[in-house]
Amino acid sequence: MRKSLIAIVFAAICVVACTPDKQQESEFPEHEGYRVYALDNTGWSSLALYMYGTVNNLGGAWPGMRPSGKATIKGQEYVYFNIDQKTAYRCTESLIFNNTAGAQIKDEPSVTFGEKADYFFKVSSTGATPFDGGSTLTVTIDNGPVEAQAKLIAEVDAKNASFHRIYQANPKLYSSPRLNNLKARIPVIKSLGTDILYLMPIYPEGTTKVVGSPYCVRNFKAVNGNYGSMTDLKALVDAAHAAGMKVMFDWVANHTSWDCEWTQTHKDWYKKDASGNIAHPTADGDWADVAQLDYSSTALREEMTDCMLYWVKELDIDGYRCDYAHGPDGKKSGSFDQFWKEAIQALRTQKPGFIMLAESDFDKMFTDGFDMNYSRPTRSSLISAFASGNAENLASTIASEIGKAPAGCSKLMFETNHDEASIKSPMQEFPEEKAMISAFVLLRALPASTLLYGSQETAYGQAIDFCRFINDFNWDANQAFRTELTGALSKVDAIRRGSKLSIYAAGPVIILDYADGGTLAVNTGSREVSAKLAGGTTLKLAAYEFSLLDS
Repeated sequence: MRKSLIAIVFAAICVVACTPDKQQESEFPEHEGYRVYALDNTGWSSLALYMYGTVNNLGGAWPGMRPSGKATIKGQEYVYFNIDQKTAYRCTESLIFNNTAGAQIKDEPSVTFGEKADYFFKVSSTGATPFDGGSTLTVTIDNGPVEAQAKLIAEVDAKNASFHRIYQANPKLYSSPRLNNLKARIPVIKSLGTDILYLMPIYPEGTTKVVGSPYCVRNFKAVNGNYGSMTDLKALVDAAHAAGMKVMFDWVANHTSWDCEWTQTHKDWYKKDASGNIAHPTADGDWADVAQLDYSSTALREEMTDCMLYWVKELDIDGYRCDYAHGPDGKKSGSFDQFWKEAIQALRTQKPGFIMLAESDFDKMFTDGFDMNYSRPTRSSLISAFASGNAENLASTIASEIGKAPAGCSKLMFETNHDEASIKSPMQEFPEEKAMISAFVLLRALPASTLLYGSQETAYGQAIDFCRFINDFNWDANQAFRTELTGALSKVDAIRRGSKLSIYAAGPVIILDYADGGTLAVNTGSREVSAKLAGGTTLKLAAYEFSLLDS
Protein backbone atom coordinates (compact mmCIF):
# COMPACT_ATOMS: atom_id res chain seq x y z
CA MET A 1 0.00 0.00 0.00
CA ARG A 2 1.33 3.46 -0.93
CA LYS A 3 0.29 6.62 0.88
CA SER A 4 0.53 10.24 -0.17
CA LEU A 5 -0.39 13.39 1.71
CA ILE A 6 -2.70 15.79 -0.15
CA ALA A 7 -4.30 19.11 0.75
CA ILE A 8 -7.99 19.52 0.07
CA VAL A 9 -10.28 22.53 0.25
CA PHE A 10 -11.77 23.26 3.63
CA ALA A 11 -15.55 23.00 3.97
CA ALA A 12 -17.54 25.73 5.69
CA ILE A 13 -17.71 23.67 8.85
CA CYS A 14 -13.93 23.22 9.16
CA VAL A 15 -12.42 23.87 12.53
CA VAL A 16 -10.04 26.42 10.97
CA ALA A 17 -11.34 28.43 8.01
CA CYS A 18 -8.06 28.85 6.12
CA THR A 19 -5.91 27.03 3.62
CA PRO A 20 -3.47 24.75 5.48
CA ASP A 21 0.17 25.75 5.14
CA LYS A 22 3.06 23.30 5.02
CA GLN A 23 3.60 23.55 8.74
CA GLN A 24 -0.03 22.61 9.38
CA GLU A 25 0.20 19.71 6.96
CA SER A 26 3.29 18.42 8.69
CA GLU A 27 1.25 18.21 11.89
CA PHE A 28 -1.06 15.68 10.27
CA PRO A 29 0.16 12.23 11.41
CA GLU A 30 1.13 9.53 8.94
CA HIS A 31 -0.50 6.16 9.65
CA GLU A 32 -1.50 2.83 8.18
CA GLY A 33 -5.05 1.95 7.12
CA TYR A 34 -8.10 4.09 7.86
CA ARG A 35 -8.81 6.39 10.79
CA VAL A 36 -11.97 7.91 12.22
CA TYR A 37 -11.12 11.07 14.20
CA ALA A 38 -13.54 12.47 16.81
CA LEU A 39 -13.58 15.86 18.53
CA ASP A 40 -15.06 14.44 21.73
CA ASN A 41 -17.46 16.97 23.28
CA THR A 42 -19.76 14.35 24.82
CA GLY A 43 -18.66 14.68 28.43
CA TRP A 44 -18.86 10.89 28.64
CA SER A 45 -16.29 8.98 30.66
CA SER A 46 -15.69 6.66 27.70
CA LEU A 47 -16.33 6.69 23.96
CA ALA A 48 -16.72 3.76 21.58
CA LEU A 49 -17.37 3.41 17.86
CA TYR A 50 -19.66 0.67 16.56
CA MET A 51 -20.04 -0.06 12.83
CA TYR A 52 -22.44 -2.20 10.85
CA GLY A 53 -23.20 -2.46 7.15
CA THR A 54 -21.27 -4.30 4.47
CA VAL A 55 -19.44 -5.97 7.35
CA ASN A 56 -21.42 -6.13 10.56
CA ASN A 57 -19.37 -5.58 13.73
CA LEU A 58 -16.50 -4.25 11.61
CA GLY A 59 -14.92 -2.66 14.68
CA GLY A 60 -15.96 -5.44 17.02
CA ALA A 61 -19.18 -6.52 18.69
CA TRP A 62 -21.31 -3.95 20.48
CA PRO A 63 -20.42 -1.43 21.86
CA GLY A 64 -17.60 -1.60 19.29
CA MET A 65 -14.00 -0.43 19.37
CA ARG A 66 -12.40 1.87 21.92
CA PRO A 67 -10.14 4.77 20.81
CA SER A 68 -6.74 3.70 19.49
CA GLY A 69 -5.09 6.92 20.72
CA LYS A 70 -5.11 10.71 20.73
CA ALA A 71 -3.68 13.25 18.30
CA THR A 72 -3.41 17.04 18.23
CA ILE A 73 -3.99 18.38 14.71
CA LYS A 74 -4.03 22.12 13.98
CA GLY A 75 -4.49 22.89 17.64
CA GLN A 76 -7.46 20.51 18.13
CA GLU A 77 -7.22 17.36 20.23
CA TYR A 78 -8.86 14.28 18.74
CA VAL A 79 -9.37 10.73 19.80
CA TYR A 80 -9.04 8.37 16.86
CA PHE A 81 -10.03 4.85 15.91
CA ASN A 82 -7.74 2.77 13.69
CA ILE A 83 -9.46 0.53 11.14
CA ASP A 84 -7.73 -2.20 9.16
CA GLN A 85 -7.51 -1.17 5.51
CA LYS A 86 -7.63 -4.68 4.07
CA THR A 87 -10.83 -5.53 5.94
CA ALA A 88 -12.59 -2.19 5.50
CA TYR A 89 -11.72 -1.41 1.87
CA ARG A 90 -14.88 -0.93 -0.24
CA CYS A 91 -17.11 -1.40 2.78
CA THR A 92 -20.00 0.98 3.39
CA GLU A 93 -20.79 1.24 7.09
CA SER A 94 -23.15 3.01 9.45
CA LEU A 95 -21.27 4.49 12.40
CA ILE A 96 -22.63 4.81 15.94
CA PHE A 97 -20.69 6.64 18.63
CA ASN A 98 -21.72 5.48 22.12
CA ASN A 99 -20.66 5.64 25.78
CA THR A 100 -20.22 1.82 26.16
CA ALA A 101 -23.06 1.80 28.69
CA GLY A 102 -26.24 2.10 26.62
CA ALA A 103 -26.26 5.74 25.51
CA GLN A 104 -25.66 6.21 21.79
CA ILE A 105 -25.82 8.85 19.08
CA LYS A 106 -27.94 8.59 15.95
CA ASP A 107 -26.30 6.58 13.17
CA GLU A 108 -24.01 8.33 10.71
CA PRO A 109 -25.02 6.30 7.62
CA SER A 110 -23.20 5.29 4.46
CA VAL A 111 -19.54 5.96 5.26
CA THR A 112 -17.55 4.24 2.51
CA PHE A 113 -13.92 3.30 3.01
CA GLY A 114 -12.23 3.90 -0.33
CA GLU A 115 -9.32 6.08 -1.38
CA LYS A 116 -9.96 8.56 1.41
CA ALA A 117 -8.31 7.22 4.54
CA ASP A 118 -9.62 9.60 7.24
CA TYR A 119 -12.99 10.80 8.47
CA PHE A 120 -13.57 13.59 11.00
CA PHE A 121 -16.54 14.07 13.34
CA LYS A 122 -17.55 16.58 15.98
CA VAL A 123 -19.17 14.37 18.58
CA SER A 124 -21.51 15.53 21.34
CA SER A 125 -23.95 13.55 23.43
CA THR A 126 -26.76 14.64 21.08
CA GLY A 127 -25.16 13.94 17.72
CA ALA A 128 -22.14 13.52 15.47
CA THR A 129 -21.38 16.07 12.74
CA PRO A 130 -18.97 15.11 9.96
CA PHE A 131 -16.54 17.79 8.78
CA ASP A 132 -13.46 18.25 6.61
CA GLY A 133 -10.34 17.82 8.72
CA GLY A 134 -8.20 19.94 6.41
CA SER A 135 -5.87 17.24 5.17
CA THR A 136 -6.17 13.56 4.64
CA LEU A 137 -4.23 10.54 3.51
CA THR A 138 -5.15 8.76 0.33
CA VAL A 139 -4.79 5.02 -0.09
CA THR A 140 -3.66 3.39 -3.32
CA ILE A 141 -4.76 -0.22 -3.54
CA ASP A 142 -2.46 -2.76 -5.14
CA ASN A 143 -4.52 -4.35 -7.92
CA GLY A 144 -1.89 -6.84 -8.99
CA PRO A 145 -2.55 -10.61 -9.06
CA VAL A 146 -2.69 -12.59 -5.83
CA GLU A 147 -1.13 -15.98 -5.15
CA ALA A 148 -2.74 -18.12 -2.49
CA GLN A 149 -2.42 -21.67 -1.18
CA ALA A 150 -5.59 -23.63 -0.46
CA LYS A 151 -6.17 -24.37 3.22
CA LEU A 152 -8.63 -27.02 4.37
CA ILE A 153 -11.21 -25.35 6.61
CA ALA A 154 -13.71 -28.16 7.22
CA GLU A 155 -15.12 -31.43 5.99
CA VAL A 156 -18.87 -31.99 5.87
CA ASP A 157 -20.80 -35.21 5.36
CA ALA A 158 -23.29 -34.40 2.59
CA LYS A 159 -24.55 -37.94 2.06
CA ASN A 160 -27.94 -37.21 3.58
CA ALA A 161 -28.23 -33.70 2.17
CA SER A 162 -31.78 -32.55 1.50
CA PHE A 163 -32.30 -29.26 -0.28
CA HIS A 164 -34.72 -27.16 -2.31
CA ARG A 165 -34.35 -24.31 -4.82
CA ILE A 166 -36.94 -21.76 -3.85
CA TYR A 167 -38.16 -18.71 -5.75
CA GLN A 168 -39.91 -16.07 -3.60
CA ALA A 169 -42.63 -14.19 -5.47
CA ASN A 170 -44.12 -10.91 -4.24
CA PRO A 171 -47.49 -10.29 -5.99
CA LYS A 172 -47.14 -6.54 -5.32
CA LEU A 173 -44.38 -6.37 -7.94
CA TYR A 174 -46.74 -7.46 -10.72
CA SER A 175 -49.16 -5.25 -12.60
CA SER A 176 -52.84 -6.11 -12.48
CA PRO A 177 -54.14 -8.77 -12.88
CA ARG A 178 -51.29 -9.72 -10.56
CA LEU A 179 -51.80 -13.44 -10.04
CA ASN A 180 -52.38 -13.92 -13.77
CA ASN A 181 -49.24 -11.99 -14.70
CA LEU A 182 -47.27 -13.97 -12.15
CA LYS A 183 -48.59 -17.17 -13.72
CA ALA A 184 -47.34 -15.95 -17.12
CA ARG A 185 -43.79 -15.87 -15.73
CA ILE A 186 -43.83 -19.52 -14.61
CA PRO A 187 -41.53 -20.61 -17.51
CA VAL A 188 -38.91 -17.99 -16.56
CA ILE A 189 -39.14 -18.89 -12.87
CA LYS A 190 -38.73 -22.59 -13.72
CA SER A 191 -35.71 -21.83 -15.95
CA LEU A 192 -33.86 -20.53 -12.89
CA GLY A 193 -33.76 -24.08 -11.54
CA THR A 194 -36.71 -23.52 -9.21
CA ASP A 195 -38.41 -26.50 -7.59
CA ILE A 196 -40.58 -24.49 -5.14
CA LEU A 197 -42.59 -21.37 -5.97
CA TYR A 198 -43.05 -19.51 -2.68
CA LEU A 199 -45.81 -16.90 -2.65
CA MET A 200 -45.71 -14.07 -0.13
CA PRO A 201 -49.04 -13.62 1.76
CA ILE A 202 -52.00 -13.72 -0.63
CA TYR A 203 -54.62 -13.02 2.05
CA PRO A 204 -56.72 -9.85 2.53
CA GLU A 205 -54.78 -7.19 4.42
CA GLY A 206 -56.05 -5.15 7.32
CA THR A 207 -57.20 -1.55 6.97
CA THR A 208 -56.70 -0.32 10.54
CA LYS A 209 -53.36 1.09 11.78
CA VAL A 210 -51.75 -0.37 8.66
CA VAL A 211 -48.44 0.31 6.90
CA GLY A 212 -49.25 -1.74 3.80
CA SER A 213 -47.60 -4.93 5.00
CA PRO A 214 -48.91 -8.18 3.51
CA TYR A 215 -48.06 -9.73 6.90
CA CYS A 216 -51.02 -7.84 8.42
CA VAL A 217 -53.63 -10.54 7.74
CA ARG A 218 -57.36 -9.86 8.11
CA ASN A 219 -58.74 -13.21 6.92
CA PHE A 220 -56.70 -16.42 6.71
CA LYS A 221 -59.20 -18.19 4.43
CA ALA A 222 -59.59 -15.66 1.61
CA VAL A 223 -57.67 -14.12 -1.30
CA ASN A 224 -56.56 -10.49 -1.48
CA GLY A 225 -58.83 -8.92 -4.08
CA ASN A 226 -56.00 -6.63 -5.22
CA TYR A 227 -54.19 -9.75 -6.45
CA GLY A 228 -57.06 -11.61 -8.09
CA SER A 229 -59.70 -14.20 -7.29
CA MET A 230 -59.67 -17.69 -5.81
CA THR A 231 -60.00 -18.95 -9.38
CA ASP A 232 -56.90 -16.98 -10.39
CA LEU A 233 -54.95 -18.34 -7.42
CA LYS A 234 -55.95 -21.91 -8.20
CA ALA A 235 -54.86 -21.42 -11.82
CA LEU A 236 -51.46 -20.15 -10.64
CA VAL A 237 -50.97 -23.13 -8.31
CA ASP A 238 -52.02 -25.55 -11.03
CA ALA A 239 -49.62 -23.94 -13.54
CA ALA A 240 -46.71 -24.25 -11.13
CA HIS A 241 -47.56 -27.89 -10.48
CA ALA A 242 -47.79 -28.54 -14.22
CA ALA A 243 -44.31 -27.05 -14.62
CA GLY A 244 -42.93 -29.51 -12.05
CA MET A 245 -42.74 -27.09 -9.12
CA LYS A 246 -44.21 -27.36 -5.65
CA VAL A 247 -46.05 -24.35 -4.22
CA MET A 248 -45.40 -22.86 -0.79
CA PHE A 249 -47.62 -20.22 0.82
CA ASP A 250 -46.51 -17.70 3.46
CA TRP A 251 -48.09 -18.22 6.88
CA VAL A 252 -48.33 -15.55 9.60
CA ALA A 253 -49.02 -17.28 12.90
CA ASN A 254 -47.72 -14.58 15.24
CA HIS A 255 -50.37 -11.90 14.77
CA THR A 256 -53.41 -10.62 12.89
CA SER A 257 -54.59 -7.25 11.65
CA TRP A 258 -56.52 -5.07 14.10
CA ASP A 259 -59.70 -5.49 12.05
CA CYS A 260 -59.48 -9.28 11.90
CA GLU A 261 -62.82 -10.71 13.05
CA TRP A 262 -61.07 -12.52 15.91
CA THR A 263 -60.29 -9.23 17.68
CA GLN A 264 -64.04 -8.90 18.31
CA THR A 265 -65.21 -12.51 18.58
CA HIS A 266 -62.23 -14.07 20.36
CA LYS A 267 -60.44 -11.42 22.36
CA ASP A 268 -59.16 -14.19 24.64
CA TRP A 269 -56.96 -15.36 21.76
CA TYR A 270 -54.79 -12.25 22.08
CA LYS A 271 -52.13 -10.97 24.45
CA LYS A 272 -53.23 -8.08 26.66
CA ASP A 273 -51.35 -5.01 27.84
CA ALA A 274 -51.30 -3.70 31.43
CA SER A 275 -54.67 -2.01 30.85
CA GLY A 276 -56.31 -5.19 29.59
CA ASN A 277 -56.37 -4.12 25.95
CA ILE A 278 -55.15 -6.27 23.07
CA ALA A 279 -51.41 -5.77 22.73
CA HIS A 280 -49.19 -5.49 19.67
CA PRO A 281 -45.92 -7.43 19.28
CA THR A 282 -42.89 -5.96 21.06
CA ALA A 283 -40.59 -8.97 21.58
CA ASP A 284 -38.43 -8.28 18.51
CA GLY A 285 -39.70 -4.88 17.38
CA ASP A 286 -42.51 -2.43 17.95
CA TRP A 287 -45.02 -3.74 15.39
CA ALA A 288 -47.97 -1.45 16.10
CA ASP A 289 -49.83 -2.36 12.88
CA VAL A 290 -50.72 -5.87 14.11
CA ALA A 291 -52.28 -7.56 17.16
CA GLN A 292 -50.34 -10.18 19.13
CA LEU A 293 -51.90 -13.65 19.39
CA ASP A 294 -51.64 -15.77 22.55
CA TYR A 295 -50.94 -19.44 21.87
CA SER A 296 -51.69 -20.59 25.39
CA SER A 297 -55.26 -20.84 24.06
CA THR A 298 -56.10 -24.37 22.91
CA ALA A 299 -58.97 -23.01 20.81
CA LEU A 300 -56.62 -20.63 18.97
CA ARG A 301 -54.17 -23.40 18.21
CA GLU A 302 -56.97 -25.54 16.80
CA GLU A 303 -58.43 -22.70 14.71
CA MET A 304 -55.05 -21.66 13.29
CA THR A 305 -54.29 -25.27 12.39
CA ASP A 306 -57.66 -25.51 10.64
CA CYS A 307 -56.85 -22.36 8.65
CA MET A 308 -53.54 -23.88 7.54
CA LEU A 309 -55.27 -27.09 6.50
CA TYR A 310 -57.81 -25.10 4.47
CA TRP A 311 -55.32 -24.24 1.69
CA VAL A 312 -54.02 -27.79 1.49
CA LYS A 313 -57.55 -29.09 1.01
CA GLU A 314 -58.70 -26.32 -1.35
CA LEU A 315 -55.63 -25.83 -3.58
CA ASP A 316 -53.37 -28.81 -2.79
CA ILE A 317 -50.41 -26.59 -1.83
CA ASP A 318 -47.19 -28.31 -0.79
CA GLY A 319 -45.75 -26.27 2.05
CA TYR A 320 -45.60 -23.16 4.22
CA ARG A 321 -42.91 -20.62 4.90
CA CYS A 322 -43.77 -19.57 8.45
CA ASP A 323 -43.18 -15.93 9.30
CA TYR A 324 -41.41 -15.15 12.60
CA ALA A 325 -41.61 -18.85 13.45
CA HIS A 326 -39.63 -18.72 16.69
CA GLY A 327 -42.03 -16.36 18.42
CA PRO A 328 -45.75 -16.81 17.74
CA ASP A 329 -46.47 -15.87 21.35
CA GLY A 330 -43.66 -13.34 21.65
CA LYS A 331 -41.32 -15.78 23.40
CA LYS A 332 -38.50 -18.10 22.42
CA SER A 333 -40.06 -21.12 24.14
CA GLY A 334 -43.43 -22.23 25.43
CA SER A 335 -46.83 -22.69 23.83
CA PHE A 336 -45.69 -21.89 20.31
CA ASP A 337 -43.62 -25.10 20.26
CA GLN A 338 -46.75 -27.05 21.10
CA PHE A 339 -48.67 -25.26 18.34
CA TRP A 340 -46.08 -26.00 15.66
CA LYS A 341 -45.84 -29.66 16.62
CA GLU A 342 -49.62 -30.05 16.54
CA ALA A 343 -50.04 -28.12 13.29
CA ILE A 344 -47.20 -29.84 11.44
CA GLN A 345 -48.48 -33.27 12.43
CA ALA A 346 -51.95 -32.36 11.17
CA LEU A 347 -50.59 -30.98 7.89
CA ARG A 348 -48.50 -34.08 7.22
CA THR A 349 -51.41 -36.35 8.08
CA GLN A 350 -53.43 -34.48 5.45
CA LYS A 351 -50.55 -34.47 2.94
CA PRO A 352 -47.49 -36.65 3.64
CA GLY A 353 -44.22 -34.91 2.83
CA PHE A 354 -45.66 -31.44 3.43
CA ILE A 355 -42.75 -28.96 3.51
CA MET A 356 -42.23 -26.53 6.38
CA LEU A 357 -39.76 -23.61 6.32
CA ALA A 358 -39.20 -21.59 9.49
CA GLU A 359 -38.27 -17.93 9.17
CA SER A 360 -35.95 -18.29 12.13
CA ASP A 361 -32.30 -18.95 12.90
CA PHE A 362 -33.28 -20.97 15.98
CA ASP A 363 -32.22 -24.55 15.31
CA LYS A 364 -34.77 -25.89 17.77
CA MET A 365 -37.29 -25.29 14.98
CA PHE A 366 -36.06 -28.59 13.54
CA THR A 367 -37.24 -30.26 16.77
CA ASP A 368 -40.67 -28.72 16.24
CA GLY A 369 -40.85 -30.50 12.87
CA PHE A 370 -39.59 -27.91 10.36
CA ASP A 371 -37.60 -29.09 7.33
CA MET A 372 -35.69 -25.82 6.84
CA ASN A 373 -34.70 -22.70 8.73
CA TYR A 374 -32.80 -19.54 7.83
CA SER A 375 -29.03 -19.04 7.78
CA ARG A 376 -28.56 -15.31 8.25
CA PRO A 377 -24.93 -15.78 9.41
CA THR A 378 -24.08 -17.19 5.98
CA ARG A 379 -25.59 -14.17 4.23
CA SER A 380 -23.64 -11.77 6.45
CA SER A 381 -20.38 -13.67 5.90
CA LEU A 382 -21.03 -13.85 2.15
CA ILE A 383 -21.39 -10.09 1.81
CA SER A 384 -18.35 -9.54 4.04
CA ALA A 385 -16.20 -11.90 1.97
CA PHE A 386 -17.04 -10.14 -1.31
CA ALA A 387 -16.27 -6.80 0.33
CA SER A 388 -12.98 -7.80 1.94
CA GLY A 389 -11.70 -10.45 -0.46
CA ASN A 390 -11.05 -12.88 2.39
CA ALA A 391 -12.87 -16.20 2.14
CA GLU A 392 -11.72 -18.00 5.28
CA ASN A 393 -14.44 -16.73 7.63
CA LEU A 394 -17.07 -17.46 4.97
CA ALA A 395 -15.80 -21.03 4.63
CA SER A 396 -15.93 -21.55 8.40
CA THR A 397 -19.42 -20.06 8.67
CA ILE A 398 -20.78 -22.24 5.87
CA ALA A 399 -19.37 -25.40 7.44
CA SER A 400 -20.81 -24.48 10.84
CA GLU A 401 -24.24 -23.62 9.47
CA ILE A 402 -24.59 -26.73 7.30
CA GLY A 403 -23.67 -28.86 10.29
CA LYS A 404 -26.64 -27.53 12.27
CA ALA A 405 -29.25 -29.19 10.04
CA PRO A 406 -30.27 -32.75 11.00
CA ALA A 407 -30.35 -35.50 8.37
CA GLY A 408 -33.18 -34.89 5.94
CA CYS A 409 -33.32 -31.18 6.80
CA SER A 410 -31.42 -28.14 5.56
CA LYS A 411 -30.45 -24.54 6.21
CA LEU A 412 -31.80 -21.88 3.83
CA MET A 413 -29.11 -19.81 2.10
CA PHE A 414 -29.84 -16.50 0.36
CA GLU A 415 -28.28 -13.27 -0.89
CA THR A 416 -31.44 -11.35 -0.10
CA ASN A 417 -35.14 -11.70 0.63
CA HIS A 418 -38.05 -9.27 0.92
CA ASP A 419 -36.81 -7.94 4.28
CA GLU A 420 -33.20 -7.39 3.22
CA ALA A 421 -34.14 -6.03 -0.21
CA SER A 422 -36.32 -3.39 1.42
CA ILE A 423 -33.12 -1.93 2.93
CA LYS A 424 -30.63 -2.48 0.11
CA SER A 425 -30.70 -4.35 -3.17
CA PRO A 426 -27.98 -6.92 -3.88
CA MET A 427 -26.56 -4.45 -6.41
CA GLN A 428 -25.91 -2.12 -3.48
CA GLU A 429 -24.42 -4.86 -1.29
CA PHE A 430 -22.17 -6.62 -3.81
CA PRO A 431 -19.39 -4.91 -5.79
CA GLU A 432 -20.85 -5.65 -9.24
CA GLU A 433 -23.19 -7.93 -11.20
CA LYS A 434 -20.51 -10.58 -11.70
CA ALA A 435 -20.01 -10.80 -7.94
CA MET A 436 -23.77 -11.23 -7.40
CA ILE A 437 -23.84 -14.18 -9.80
CA SER A 438 -20.78 -15.90 -8.34
CA ALA A 439 -22.08 -15.41 -4.80
CA PHE A 440 -25.38 -17.08 -5.62
CA VAL A 441 -23.63 -19.85 -7.57
CA LEU A 442 -21.64 -20.57 -4.41
CA LEU A 443 -24.81 -20.85 -2.32
CA ARG A 444 -26.48 -23.02 -4.95
CA ALA A 445 -23.55 -25.46 -4.86
CA LEU A 446 -23.96 -26.14 -1.13
CA PRO A 447 -25.77 -29.13 0.38
CA ALA A 448 -28.44 -26.69 1.53
CA SER A 449 -31.61 -25.02 0.30
CA THR A 450 -31.46 -21.67 -1.48
CA LEU A 451 -33.88 -18.81 -1.95
CA LEU A 452 -33.90 -16.45 -4.92
CA TYR A 453 -36.03 -13.37 -4.26
CA GLY A 454 -38.15 -12.49 -7.29
CA SER A 455 -36.53 -9.43 -8.93
CA GLN A 456 -32.95 -10.55 -8.21
CA GLU A 457 -32.84 -11.87 -11.77
CA THR A 458 -33.24 -8.30 -13.02
CA ALA A 459 -30.20 -7.02 -11.06
CA TYR A 460 -32.36 -4.16 -9.75
CA GLY A 461 -30.39 -1.27 -8.36
CA GLN A 462 -32.55 0.15 -5.57
CA ALA A 463 -34.25 -1.08 -2.43
CA ILE A 464 -37.79 -2.38 -2.91
CA ASP A 465 -40.41 -1.65 -0.27
CA PHE A 466 -42.32 -4.93 -0.07
CA CYS A 467 -45.31 -3.09 1.42
CA ARG A 468 -45.81 -1.00 -1.72
CA PHE A 469 -47.50 -1.94 -5.00
CA ILE A 470 -45.13 -1.44 -7.95
CA ASN A 471 -47.31 -1.71 -11.03
CA ASP A 472 -44.58 -0.90 -13.53
CA PHE A 473 -41.79 -3.21 -12.32
CA ASN A 474 -39.76 -4.10 -15.42
CA TRP A 475 -39.13 -7.84 -15.37
CA ASP A 476 -37.14 -7.62 -18.62
CA ALA A 477 -34.93 -4.72 -17.53
CA ASN A 478 -31.69 -6.71 -17.75
CA GLN A 479 -32.18 -9.78 -19.90
CA ALA A 480 -28.42 -10.18 -20.39
CA PHE A 481 -27.95 -10.56 -16.64
CA ARG A 482 -30.85 -13.00 -16.36
CA THR A 483 -29.41 -15.08 -19.20
CA GLU A 484 -25.99 -15.17 -17.55
CA LEU A 485 -27.50 -16.06 -14.16
CA THR A 486 -29.68 -18.79 -15.66
CA GLY A 487 -26.70 -20.32 -17.45
CA ALA A 488 -24.51 -20.21 -14.36
CA LEU A 489 -27.16 -21.89 -12.21
CA SER A 490 -27.71 -24.56 -14.85
CA LYS A 491 -24.01 -25.40 -14.72
CA VAL A 492 -23.69 -25.51 -10.94
CA ASP A 493 -26.85 -27.58 -10.52
CA ALA A 494 -24.96 -30.42 -12.25
CA ILE A 495 -22.79 -30.83 -9.15
CA ARG A 496 -23.48 -34.12 -7.34
CA ARG A 497 -23.85 -33.37 -3.64
CA GLY A 498 -24.29 -36.87 -2.20
CA SER A 499 -20.76 -37.32 -0.87
CA LYS A 500 -18.20 -35.85 1.50
CA LEU A 501 -17.66 -32.13 1.03
CA SER A 502 -14.26 -30.57 1.70
CA ILE A 503 -14.28 -26.78 2.09
CA TYR A 504 -11.06 -24.85 1.39
CA ALA A 505 -10.04 -21.21 1.46
CA ALA A 506 -7.18 -19.79 -0.60
CA GLY A 507 -6.99 -16.10 0.21
CA PRO A 508 -10.10 -14.65 -1.48
CA VAL A 509 -11.02 -18.00 -3.07
CA ILE A 510 -13.46 -20.44 -1.49
CA ILE A 511 -13.45 -23.99 -2.83
CA LEU A 512 -16.16 -26.63 -2.47
CA ASP A 513 -14.77 -30.06 -3.33
CA TYR A 514 -17.24 -32.96 -3.40
CA ALA A 515 -15.74 -36.44 -3.39
CA ASP A 516 -16.74 -37.84 -6.81
CA GLY A 517 -19.17 -34.98 -7.26
CA GLY A 518 -17.29 -32.01 -8.70
CA THR A 519 -15.44 -28.94 -7.49
CA LEU A 520 -16.44 -25.29 -7.45
CA ALA A 521 -13.99 -22.43 -6.87
CA VAL A 522 -15.23 -18.86 -6.38
CA ASN A 523 -13.04 -15.76 -6.21
CA THR A 524 -14.63 -13.32 -3.75
CA GLY A 525 -11.95 -10.71 -4.40
CA SER A 526 -11.48 -7.80 -6.81
CA ARG A 527 -8.09 -9.03 -8.05
CA GLU A 528 -6.96 -11.93 -10.20
CA VAL A 529 -5.91 -14.94 -8.12
CA SER A 530 -3.65 -17.90 -8.73
CA ALA A 531 -4.96 -20.44 -6.24
CA LYS A 532 -2.90 -23.55 -5.56
CA LEU A 533 -5.39 -26.32 -4.91
CA ALA A 534 -4.91 -29.51 -2.94
CA GLY A 535 -2.96 -31.93 -5.12
CA GLY A 536 -0.82 -29.23 -6.72
CA THR A 537 -3.19 -27.89 -9.37
CA THR A 538 -3.05 -24.11 -9.87
CA LEU A 539 -6.27 -22.38 -10.82
CA LYS A 540 -6.36 -18.82 -12.13
CA LEU A 541 -9.51 -16.83 -11.48
CA ALA A 542 -10.30 -13.27 -12.54
CA ALA A 543 -12.03 -10.88 -10.15
CA TYR A 544 -15.31 -12.38 -8.87
CA GLU A 545 -15.02 -15.32 -11.26
CA PHE A 546 -16.17 -18.87 -10.53
CA SER A 547 -14.93 -22.10 -12.06
CA LEU A 548 -16.39 -25.62 -12.11
CA LEU A 549 -14.04 -28.59 -12.31
CA ASP A 550 -14.96 -32.21 -13.11
CA SER A 551 -18.68 -31.66 -12.67
